[in-house]
Order: sequence, then C-alpha cells, then structure tokens
Amino acid sequence: MSWFEQWFHQIWPSAVDKPTQHDVVASVLFIVLLILGRWLIRRSVLKRNDLSLEVKRRWLVTLRNVWLIIFVAGLTLIWGRELQTLAVSMVAIAAALVLATKEMIMCIMGSIYRTSTHAFSVGDRIEFNHLRGQVVDTNVLSFTVAESSYASSQQGTVGRVVTIPNSLLLSTPVFNETRLGQFVMHTVHVRISREQDWHAAELILLAAGQRAIAQYEAELAQHAREQLEMQVLNALVLEPRVRIDLEDIDSIAFQLQLPVPLGQRAKIEQSVLREFLREQQLQPTDA
Repeated sequence: MSWFEQWFHQIWPSAVDKPTQHDVVASVLFIVLLILGRWLIRRSVLKRNDLSLEVKRRWLVTLRNVWLIIFVAGLTLIWGRELQTLAVSMVAIAAALVLATKEMIMCIMGSIYRTSTHAFSVGDRIEFNHLRGQVVDTNVLSFTVAESSYASSQQGTVGRVVTIPNSLLLSTPVFNETRLGQFVMHTVHVRISREQDWHAAELILLAAGQRAIAQYEAELAQHAREQLEMQVLNALVLEPRVRIDLEDIDSIAFQLQLPVPLGQRAKIEQSVLREFLREQQLQPTDA
C-alpha cells in the first residue's frame, strides 16, 4: 500500500457508508467545476472592451447571484437523501420534545393567558376549582393561593397554602371576588322542619341579616355609589333578602343573601346563625 493510500484511509473514516462517500466526491467536483466556470466567465466579461463599466458591473453581479443559486441548488440535489433523513430526525426530535415538555408549555400558555386577560393578581381573592382563598404568589409555571374556606357551604376555615399549575387556567374558570370591590354577596343556609312556623323563622333570619349589615352600612353604601359611578354590571344589593326552597319534603330551606366584606364571610355567617338559633331556641341537629 502506497503512502497516499495510507493517508487516504487515515483521513477517510471507514464508518462512512458508500453513498455518503459518493456525495462527498460529487460535492467536491461540483464546487471545483462551479468555481472554475465562474472564474472563466468573470475573466471573459472583464476582457470585453466593447462593454461599459456599468454593464460589466451588472453582469458580474448577475453572475454572482446565479452562481450562488446554482451552488445551493446543486448541493441540495446532491445531499437530498441525507437532508431528508435529517429533516425526519429533526421532526421526530421536535415531537419528542413537545411531548416531554407538554405540561410545561401549557403552564407557560396559562401564564400568558392570566397576564393578558388580567384574570387575577397577587392579593386578589378568587374561587378556583372548588377552592377559595387569596392569591399570595404568581410565576410562569404556577400560582399560590392561601386557602380561606371551601367554596361549598358547611365548611369552615382550613388555612392551607395551595400551589396550582397555570395549565389548569386553560380549562377551568376563575371567579375573582375582588375585581368589583371589597364586598361580595354571601348566602347563609338555614333549614327548619315543615311543622315549625316558617314565617316567623323567615322574619328572624331577615332581622339577623339586617343587624349584621348595620355594622358596615356606611362603607357598603359608599361602595355601592362607587360601583354605580363605574357602571359595572348591576348595582350591589344593599339589603338582605331571603329565598325559600321546598325541594325537601320534610323541611323548609332558607337562603339568606346579603353583602359582606371580603374576609369576613365566615364571621358574619356564624353571627347570623347564632342569633337565629337564639331567637328560635333551636338546637343544631345531626344530618
């Protein structure tokens, strides 16, 4: 074996397959011929004495652009098979990355959704996915809520801190209780038997609600005026009202609706219930 063959086998990896070797050789020959052809054409243009400098410059610019197009097209045709394989591999890698980071991408999209819609911010009180509390932190991937109480009735304060991924914002509605001010409508549920005086119970419950509102009546009236000036939705109800539910054949359910300050719903509800029990001289029964 001659020194040239030894040198060739050293610089030419044996792991490279035959088609790739042919493409490399074809690329080298193509580039050499392309450079040689451009040099010959450029030389012939420059030697033309019957052409002005502007025409020569235009021809040289056109030659350069045509040469670049032929160069890219030629290499694309030569390496078409390898480029196709590379493209398929890149698509497969991209698909794998999307599947692997799907949840993270959805969290980022949820963060963009929360920011663009101004759904809530730090300090707002929200109800989300049967969870109620105050937002204490937000970031690109999640938000944190200091839970105050469950959204359903008959639940007390729990005082937990819950971290929720932003991806859930894309599929679950958010109820922001702070967007319209520091007062919200709250419902107090009371149930009595059919044999009891429902009318008297209704009056006692309504009176308890009115006494509760009297504690912050001035602030509530000011809040109602501000909301009316802003022309947002309907004006906040200033007086308590009672609704009756007769779905249960053995009992009568009362729903006392009254405006309460944020953060005091549980306190006011307990005050109303205790006053109602004192007036009715009722004892809580087991469910």
